[in-house]
Parts: sequence; structure tokens; C-alpha cells
Amino acid sequence: MAKTTIMVVDDEVDFNYMMSYWLKAKGYSVISKSNGVDALEVVKKNLPDMVFLDITMPLMDGVEVLRQIRAIDKGLPVIMITAYGTQDRMNTCHDLGISGFFAKEDNFDSLLDIIDTVLKLHKGLKK
Repeated sequence: MAKTTIMVVDDEVDFNYMMSYWLKAKGYSVISKSNGVDALEVVKKNLPDMVFLDITMPLMDGVEVLRQIRAIDKGLPVIMITAYGTQDRMNTCHDLGISGFFAKEDNFDSLLDIIDTVLKLHKGLKK
């Protein structure tokens, strides 16, 4: 059975590396991208099972990336990553249909709850 593929999109190199490494250690296949433009290319060519997407990035912010992901696939589970997000941006993300938020200051172990919930809600996705 194929592993669940999770894409991590964050321009903060250290955070992206740590999160990707942690997910790989938990048995997931991980695609790591540092900007929204590259992430959208992945979504267009080889849809991952789940996306962790930073809200604040250069080139294209996470809200715009989310809008474009929704134009490609309305059901792809997307969890927004934020170190600081305004209420307006968070509300916009909810309106566009996200599966949750992950705060950068949270412990990575809390990701397991988010991932487990998303996997249960999206039938056919398994660790």
C-alpha cells in the first residue's frame, strides 16, 4: 500500500526542514517546497494527499495559493501553517475550505491529531 504523501510549503528553510524530517520519521512520504509557485506545479502534476501551507510567503502568499489549489481540486486537504495570522486572513482560509490550522509555535506531536482527523475525514487516505 502506498504511503500518504504530504506536501509542506513554507519559505522558512529551518521550519520546512524540521517539519519535513519529522513527517518522514513518522512514515509519511514528503514533498517539500519553499514557495507557492512551485507548490502549485506539484498540485497540477502529481496531487499530494495533503498539504501543509504557510500563510505568509513571498512571491505568492498562502491564501492565493489556496485559492488556486481550490480551482484545481476542491477536496484536497489543506492545513494552513501560521506564526502570525490576522483574523481576516484566517476567516478567508476557512471560507476557501481548509482542514485546519497549525501554529508554528505548537509541538509537532500535535500534527498527529490534525493528520489523523484529516485521514479519517477523507476516506481512502491511510498512513
